[in-house]
Parts: sequence; C-alpha cells; structure tokens
Amino acid sequence: MKARRLFHEPRQPGPGRPRRSATAHAILKATREILARDGVHGLTVEGVAERSGVAKTTIYRRWRSKKDLALAALLEVIREEPAPAHRLGSTRAALTAYLGQLIKNINSRLYGRILRGLISELAIDPELARGFREQVLARRIEASRVLLRSGIERGELRPDLDLEVAVDLLLGPIYYRSLMSGEPLTPGFIDRLVRSVMEWATPS
Repeated sequence: MKARRLFHEPRQPGPGRPRRSATAHAILKATREILARDGVHGLTVEGVAERSGVAKTTIYRRWRSKKDLALAALLEVIREEPAPAHRLGSTRAALTAYLGQLIKNINSRLYGRILRGLISELAIDPELARGFREQVLARRIEASRVLLRSGIERGELRPDLDLEVAVDLLLGPIYYRSLMSGEPLTPGFIDRLVRSVMEWATPS
C-alpha cells in the first residue's frame, strides 16, 4: 500500500491569495516556540493546540503526529535560508558559505533540538524517515550538487568528478559530528573540510 504524505504541501496560491493560511502559520509558530523551549520530547499536539488556539482535529488534518509537526517546523527553518551563492567568487568560497550557513543552523537552539530529537525516530518510523530524506536531505544534496556542477563548468573541479561521492564527503562529516561524535561544528572545521574535498576534486 502506498504510504500517504506526511503532511500536505500548500496549493499554489491564486492572485491575492496568501501563500500559507493563517491557521497553518499559527500552528507552526506555536510548534516552533514549544520546540525551542522544550525540544521534540516536550512537544505535544495538545500543547500546540492550546498555544495556537487551533483545534486538535484541525492539526491532525494536516499532520499525523507531533513528529510530523517537528519535521514541518524544521522545513520552515530551511525555507528561510538564502539560496546557495554558486557565483560567489570561487567554488571553494561558495561551498564554504553554504556549509557555514548549514552549521550555523545546526548549532542554533531550535534547529539542533529538532534534528537531534527526530533522529532517533527515523529508524522506527519509515514514513518520517522518507519525509526527512525527501524534504530535508534532498534539499541539502541538490544545493551541494548545484555548487559542484558550477565548479566543474568553471574548470575548478575535474569534469569526471563523482558528484555522489563528493556530496557525501561534504555533508557526511557535518551530520556525523552533529549526531554521533559530538565534536564541534565550527567555521574552522568547514574551512578544513572544503579544502580537503577541493584538493581531491581539483583537476590533476
């Protein structure tokens, strides 16, 4: 049986129609406020309903659980990020700027709490894991691919570069430090990471 969507994407707005309904905005605003204070484990649909003034039944029509609410809140944070600046001087500068923004978010109280709170649920909730891959990781992967392709076009990276491996080398250490080793994510680490990948990816 085909798995249903984790939550509904809003339809394209017509002329004069707001992009997101006031109800959805109120729900997600309340969700983010609770997550920032209490983390994923302190989030409840009841608490969101009380804080937002929206009925629980209305919330459940959009999101099936508190985990989906947390994922939706994470996506809201990601949507506020600036697009990768692939014309920013050089590929190294563009990658450093993009990954710097990523670790800034991960190090923030809200983003970090949501990410670490959800990670234990991904192994036991296939639908949540699929939503995380398709709507969070896929954005990171595609943004990294855009920057790498631009580097290839400019001759800064070798034309036969394995993009899949290159993306893994860029993103893997960040999520490993964030979710497993506990080592700090700093601008200095990003500089070293990008430099190492660039040395491997540069034409010989």
